[in-house]
Amino acid sequence: MEKQMTMTVNTGTAKKVSEAFRRVCNMLETPLRMMRRYYSYVLGREVGNIEAKVITEAQLAFFATVMPADMPLMIRIAACAWFVLAVRKCRIYMNDRG
Repeated sequence: MEKQMTMTVNTGTAKKVSEAFRRVCNMLETPLRMMRRYYSYVLGREVGNIEAKVITEAQLAFFATVMPADMPLMIRIAACAWFVLAVRKCRIYMNDRG
């Protein structure tokens, strides 16, 4: 006697899950799109997603270095190193585009 199992797929549920996932992804990308448009406006040229990410990383690294005045010295050195590396990465990506 053969054992067979039949599995059914509810297409309505699959579509709902797919649509919900798509909406969540769009909501998570909204801040990046807004920053990209802002950088494009400020720089006067079109800025891509990767360029927007590296510019934002450089800004975050700068604020991590400058803002907290009572940080321990080792954390301040690590934040400064992160800032230097982020600016270098930013220059590389921005020079590729010209």
